[in-house]
Amino acid sequence: EMTDSSVEMAIHDCLAENYRIEGSLQRLPGENLNYLVSTSSEEKFVLKIVDDHTPQEVVEMEIELLEHAKSAGFSLELPYIHRNYKGCNETRIKIPIYPHNRARLIGYVHGTELENISDISIKLLKNTGKSLARFDRAIESFEHPAAHRSHRWDLAEAGQHVDKIQLIENEVLRENVAWAFELWGQAKPLLNDLPHQVIHGDGNSENLLVDDDRIVSLVDFGDCLHAPRICELAICLPYMMMDQDDPMEAARAVIEGYCSVIELSDEELEVLFPLACGRLAVTICMASARLSEDPENENWFASLAPAQNLLGKLRVIGEPA
Repeated sequence: EMTDSSVEMAIHDCLAENYRIEGSLQRLPGENLNYLVSTSSEEKFVLKIVDDHTPQEVVEMEIELLEHAKSAGFSLELPYIHRNYKGCNETRIKIPIYPHNRARLIGYVHGTELENISDISIKLLKNTGKSLARFDRAIESFEHPAAHRSHRWDLAEAGQHVDKIQLIENEVLRENVAWAFELWGQAKPLLNDLPHQVIHGDGNSENLLVDDDRIVSLVDFGDCLHAPRICELAICLPYMMMDQDDPMEAARAVIEGYCSVIELSDEELEVLFPLACGRLAVTICMASARLSEDPENENWFASLAPAQNLLGKLRVIGEPA
């Protein structure tokens, strides 16, 4: 069993050798091996460590995507990659036992995670939609061969998780998830004809940083891919609806914000509810699979309870009596 201290030693060595940086480390939440690095001069960085399952061209795509968005005039703060002393974006790192091999040092982006805002105003919800649309508009023309991929969070392929329904112990929840997948399945054949582009693909409340009533930054581009554009909004919606007294009112505010920048067709708006339900179903299936795999790792299923509650509400809305 690996101790955190030997991982941290490997990271300290890597930072000193390749970036001439010394600092304290703090493991960040989420499923990846990411650390906050704080130096004595109060500089902050995030060290992202990826394993060799992440192809080199996907990493290059992410870097080019950020550069494209900036040059297209996207005004929110985006993560900035610090090159190592050799001028490379990535550095090999040897971490005992873990298969993680490549590290990227990213400038720390300031703001409060939307997840940590207890009372999300309608104004902020609208701004969330607007910010995502502005990003999509900025990268509309971005092309990269590596973007034509799928992964486990690809909403257009949510059906890849249907077999995990059996891992859900609660019978009512199992039925709700099956209902959501069915709804998603009815929308899937319509997706081919909708506008496609590269999207951020993970507009959840951990990846949207806030100051006051505005989104100030978008982070974590690890899920970006070429997809139906409407998936960007559909992925974000469940997170904005969770824990809200009136989830549909919250959703309307986000949609209104998005549509004030990018006009969506009726066909796109038609699949939005089924896609949002599909994203919820995937979130619940993934969390249930992890729960059976590693019940100790709370990071992995923090959103399970709010996701279950929301899906129950959406089913009532989606299946008028």
